[in-house]
Order: sequence, then C-alpha cells, then structure tokens
Amino acid sequence: MVRIVKRGFRTGRAPGFTLAEVLVALALIALLAAVLLPTVAGQILKGDAGRVQTDLEGVRSGIDQFLADVHRYPGKYSDLSKLIVASDAGHVDINGNQYTTGLKNRWSGPYVQKDTVTATIPTGYGGAIQNTFMKVANTNAVNYVTIVITGINGPDFDRIDLQVDGVVDRTKGLLRWNSTGGIDSTKYLATPIQ
Repeated sequence: MVRIVKRGFRTGRAPGFTLAEVLVALALIALLAAVLLPTVAGQILKGDAGRVQTDLEGVRSGIDQFLADVHRYPGKYSDLSKLIVASDAGHVDINGNQYTTGLKNRWSGPYVQKDTVTATIPTGYGGAIQNTFMKVANTNAVNYVTIVITGINGPDFDRIDLQVDGVVDRTKGLLRWNSTGGIDSTKYLATPIQ
C-alpha cells in the first residue's frame, strides 16, 4: 500500500500566532466586554429590584388575605405562613391584641409562599424581610402595616424605589429608607390600618 503525504511550503516560520494577531484578538475581546458587561450587570441589578418588589407585593397580598379571613391585621410574617396555635401567647396582631380561639379557627393559610425557617426571609440585594411587622404612620396620619427589610444599602434602595413608587425619594411614598446607627432598613407601607 502506498501512502501519499502532502507537504506544505516551508516558510521558515514556526507554527502559532504572531504577537500582532494575539494583540488584535485581545483588543476585540476587551471591546466586546466593555460593551456587554454594563448591559448584563444592569439586567442582573434589575432582577434583584424586581425580586424585592415581587416579595413585598406577595407579603402585602398575604396580609390582605389574612385580614379577610381572620379580621385582624397580622403582627408577624409567621402569622401568614404558619397556623396560629391557640396555646401560643406570642401571636398578637399589629395592635398587640391576642388572637382569640375563634379568630385562630378562621385562619386558612398559608398566605405567603416562603416559610419562616429563621427570623428573616431572604430577598434581593442580600436583604432580609424581618418577621415582625411595624405600625407606621404615613404623611396622611393613617397607620400602615409595615414590612421591614434590613441589609439593603442606599443605591440599591433607590433602584427598588424607582420600581415600587416610580420615583426615587427616600422619605415619601410607600417605600422608605433609613440608616440609623450603621443599620440600613427599608420600610414598605403595605396596607393601611382602618
């Protein structure tokens, strides 16, 4: 059997890339990265803001459903996720009143998707929804059941506020931001107490 081997022209050059070819390839990669990375990073940040907004709307919806069933405003996130037990004295509404047995029997939740395995519920931007709700007066002197999130810094709050309230204002609207003693907290005025 005869084997035919084709041989290329000898140029005196070793196989591989020249320095110029490598530099051109690196320049193209850097250009693509400069164009694409801000776009991708922006989409990731929008995803976090959307997650926080979705979580807040889910809790607000759970509060409304709980109110319709139990006829009280919940004092804790865990009131929305776990059956109110008649022997548990720690279950009080937002006004500090104990749930009566009759009210506890009306509970037909869970009213939220996430369960409270710990004292906080993780959300976007590394924030954590606190288990205990607050009662906060709005500028119109109406008290609101308020959801508190810790761990969200000012710039991230601004992104969320733009989605929730449509404008960035840390002291007005349904979403408020506070930084006291090095602790950043976001407050969402979820449902007016009537």
